[in-house]
Amino acid sequence: MLSVCVQSGWQFSPPLALIGAVSAGVFLVALWVARQPYFSGRGTFVLLHAAMLWWLLAAGIEMGVQGASCKVLWASMAWPGIAAVPSLWAVFLWQYVNSIRTPLRPAAYLALSIGPLLACGLALVNPGQLFYGPLTAPLNGLPGAPVLYEHGPLFKAVAAYIYLFMLFSLAVVLRAALASQGLHRRHYLAFVLVTCVPWLANAAHLLYGWSLFGFDPTPFSFAFTLIAFTLLITAVRLFDLVPVARHLLLEQLPDPVLVVDAQGRVVEANPAALCLSGVSGGWQGRPLRDWPLLGGELQRLLQQGAETANSEPLLSLSEQARYFELRVRGIERMTRAGPYSLGQMLYLRDVTQRHLSELKLAEALAVSEERLRTITQLHGQLQDQALRDPLTRLYNRRYLDEFFARELARCQRECKPIALALIDLDHFKRLNDEYGHLVGDDVLREVAQLLTASLRSTDAVFRIGGEEFLLVLPGAEAGEAHKRLNSLCQQLAATPVATRSGALGVTLSAGLAHWPAQGLTLEALLQAADAALYEAKRSGRNQVCVLAR
Repeated sequence: MLSVCVQSGWQFSPPLALIGAVSAGVFLVALWVARQPYFSGRGTFVLLHAAMLWWLLAAGIEMGVQGASCKVLWASMAWPGIAAVPSLWAVFLWQYVNSIRTPLRPAAYLALSIGPLLACGLALVNPGQLFYGPLTAPLNGLPGAPVLYEHGPLFKAVAAYIYLFMLFSLAVVLRAALASQGLHRRHYLAFVLVTCVPWLANAAHLLYGWSLFGFDPTPFSFAFTLIAFTLLITAVRLFDLVPVARHLLLEQLPDPVLVVDAQGRVVEANPAALCLSGVSGGWQGRPLRDWPLLGGELQRLLQQGAETANSEPLLSLSEQARYFELRVRGIERMTRAGPYSLGQMLYLRDVTQRHLSELKLAEALAVSEERLRTITQLHGQLQDQALRDPLTRLYNRRYLDEFFARELARCQRECKPIALALIDLDHFKRLNDEYGHLVGDDVLREVAQLLTASLRSTDAVFRIGGEEFLLVLPGAEAGEAHKRLNSLCQQLAATPVATRSGALGVTLSAGLAHWPAQGLTLEALLQAADAALYEAKRSGRNQVCVLAR
């Protein structure tokens, strides 16, 4: 069929040149929009113009070919574009009005392509002449004469499908225009005009047989659409700022929103912001710092640097016990010299309940932390009580093993000795029998204080029996340890111990052992020290004894 159409000849005409010019203009507009990163509905807009180009191309070929059957063929081939344009136009307007930049998924575009492909198939097959009726014929017998189409029920069904999308498009734009004022309303009314013109021309052709150059005037009306878009882009600068769907983004938001220009004046506010501030009229152009209830605090937060991307400071309204999270977004225009600031959008997200919950949680955490500190303190006290003698507050035998193992490892690393002294109070049993156990306890406490006062920071003293004490002296050489023990022995003998029964004379005997010369383990050193202690007692007490190695 295509080869027959080629052989039938081709005729160039001024209407064909007009369609070519419109096609080139549509292509350039689509190319410009494709390069705009912040254009809402950009992908759908480009596909819309691709479908428009298909329609124009098919219409141009229909005009140029000479054979009537070829004209019908290319009129049928135009249907993918004819049916796709209104559906894509409806989707584009919905995305544009609602500032949706996210492109549709491929599955959505596939669903939108079903109707146009089905319309094309019905036009090409023309089952039972229900799409183009039997009276479809050339206008006259001249070569290349336009074809007059009889519209069957299938054609009318496809037309109804198309006009449903167009009615939806008009409803979307009219709703946005009615919900807007001033520049916004003129903005959307321009879209209403651009939307109506091609389809008014199409309706006039279908209902009243109106034609232009003997053809459907709809493709030619796209010249008006192209001029309108060009004026909106260049003269009105329609796409300098991404239009915000005011009735959605401002009117229906439950959180306050303020738009501030570069001079710090409030140029837009949604009902939530007006209600919160108690403002009813005369607010446009008011400086932000003078805005009731919010302005002073907002100005302060902005001056502190709230415009940083990741900063979301908290705005507190103590009078109303409400809290808002401030989010600041800059509004910029891209110029050749770089971004040009137009102002800022201040979005106040109500976080009152969350903040109050956080305060309660912080309070609960503080109570929990206090309880944890108390428990930790009690645990430490219990652990201390388990490791210390309750009478003298000295470490007991339970802690001795842990302490000696740690110090032994350290002395082994540093190649230092360890001295261990086993101390026993002389005639302590006789003191208990003569003065009583309470006096004996007084003596034990006083001796424990004397031993503790004589310690270095690395030393430790333990009570390991009734009147027996153990000194561990890490790093002490044999001579140094013996000298220190002798000094303790003489000091105790020269100083009476204060008790509830008066000052009493008390002496001690001590046995010294050294690591590693007299043992490598705690048990071995204790045995050596015990043997030296026995020798000190046997030799008359009140002395320090060291057995030969």
